[in-house]
Amino acid sequence: MRADALKNRQRLLDVTIQLILEVGGEPSRDAIAERAGVGIGTLYRHFPDQQALLHAVARHALEKSIDAGEAIVASAGDGVEALRRYMHAALDHGIGVVNMIHPLLQNHEWPDLQVRAGSLLKAIVAGAAKDGKLVGDVSERDIVFAMIRFARPLAVGLPPGEERAIAHRQLSVYIDGLCRRHGR
Repeated sequence: MRADALKNRQRLLDVTIQLILEVGGEPSRDAIAERAGVGIGTLYRHFPDQQALLHAVARHALEKSIDAGEAIVASAGDGVEALRRYMHAALDHGIGVVNMIHPLLQNHEWPDLQVRAGSLLKAIVAGAAKDGKLVGDVSERDIVFAMIRFARPLAVGLPPGEERAIAHRQLSVYIDGLCRRHGR
């Protein structure tokens, strides 16, 4: 794919994630193209139908979150810090969109991403547990379901920036509650 076409595709995916999180559902294709600053034909060339767009959006959000998490695990010295940084990064990368569009997807099996996400979450939880800082029996599943809850918009009409700030603040409180105090 040409560099400009790849850039347009990336922008379309990022904008679609933003719009889904803002409107709480499927945005119109016209709204996506307009916000991305491309013509509707460009959107259709990249994503010929709604399923192709939704699948690409879900994969994009998952891949960005997993990539960020893998980099965090590789660089973080502390397990709780890796957990904290990963959960905030996943929120910033729009992971909430996956849960919102999951019911709309005809096929939502991504074995490659499931393996990577499973390994990542095991490493993050094991690192925090190894450091002796997790309270109770926290599992990878607990982290996944917490992310689903925190990443989903409140649907009360808050501006996107305020919505995200509240989600980050509440996520920090949650993580602090999962972990023993360690200098914070």
